[in-house]
Amino acid sequence: MIITPLIIENKKTAKDLLSSVGVSQEGIDILSPKCVYCAFKIEGIKSWEANIIKQHLLSLGSDSAIERRALVKSIKTDTIIFGSLAQLQKLCEKLKNQPFTLKEISQSLSLYLDNLAKQEFILKARNKTIKIKKPIICGIINLTTDSFSGDGLLARARGCKLQDLVLRKIEEMAADGAAMIDIGAESSRPYSKPIMEKEEIARLTPVIRAARKRFKEILISVDTYKLNVARAAAGEGVDIINDITALRKSPGIINLIKKHKLGVILMHMKKSPQTMQVNPKYKKVTEEIVDFFKERISVLNKEKINPQQILIDPGIGFGKIAKDNLKIINELYKFKIFGLPIFIGLSRKSFIGKIIDKDVSDRLYGTIASGVVAVLRGANILRVHDVKENKQALDLAASIINN
Repeated sequence: MIITPLIIENKKTAKDLLSSVGVSQEGIDILSPKCVYCAFKIEGIKSWEANIIKQHLLSLGSDSAIERRALVKSIKTDTIIFGSLAQLQKLCEKLKNQPFTLKEISQSLSLYLDNLAKQEFILKARNKTIKIKKPIICGIINLTTDSFSGDGLLARARGCKLQDLVLRKIEEMAADGAAMIDIGAESSRPYSKPIMEKEEIARLTPVIRAARKRFKEILISVDTYKLNVARAAAGEGVDIINDITALRKSPGIINLIKKHKLGVILMHMKKSPQTMQVNPKYKKVTEEIVDFFKERISVLNKEKINPQQILIDPGIGFGKIAKDNLKIINELYKFKIFGLPIFIGLSRKSFIGKIIDKDVSDRLYGTIASGVVAVLRGANILRVHDVKENKQALDLAASIINN
């Protein structure tokens, strides 16, 4: 006799395992939701609501954890519910016709269960429709003189045309496996100073025009939060607006997104690049960013923006200290509740340097390790400087996981 432990993180893994022991297709459909284990924390509900949830879960063969006082007193409380995917789906059914917040809990929990199980995303950007089944690499093009990572192409363009330098770089990145290119002309490193719109447009437009002409299929995003810059970039054919302010600085960009059917990356940033690293503080960093995305996504929902045009980015290093960044990466799965692709930039960031004691030119291995963990925790698109190395690492990690 042999007994083997198993890790079953999703229905696909469950179905593969059940199939491997000869379970029928009908049996696989019935049993796979019973194999996937889930847990949620529900905060700020009435004790009698927590007790109703507990009784329903007990009747389904599972349970929940609540504060001892909530068993006998009418108080506001938190509860942790847990069970198989099938049990929690049945709980939603039992709660959907209940009064007060129980109905709301049913609706939200049901949506979150669906989103957490999501294995494939559709991204629509301008005239492109991309299926994201496995992680995508986004290569970074910095048209700056003061990039934190020292890779600003503007500073290296002396003696040759900037456009030629960029086209060679994009060609190299595409050959190495990048499916997306993010082009920016203003540094957003800590304490950086903004440049004039005119200068930013002058740097970007000829480069985007040349890149769009040469590379028809690759996704091109522009890293800007300024309406006029975004408008100029959209006119040259970019597919996505990557906005570090999540459209708070220039809400007029929403009309551009509508007009050209552009994709948009909503990034979380505390304060501004000039002030974001001045003593940033959070009570619960991941939860605060989740709340931020709820508000920002609701703005786009009201504007009738197709959810398939939206990506979210927790903004590693943007108003966070090292321990905040580590917690965000480890808890990326919490952002999966939105059912949207998670875009993340970890490449050469300062938190890596603090941990492994390396300067910005020697953070490749730290970047790769961070990226692989981020993908395991739920990231879908990695924004990186070193495309080839990160792509190889992800391909190998995927081969191990999917074996």
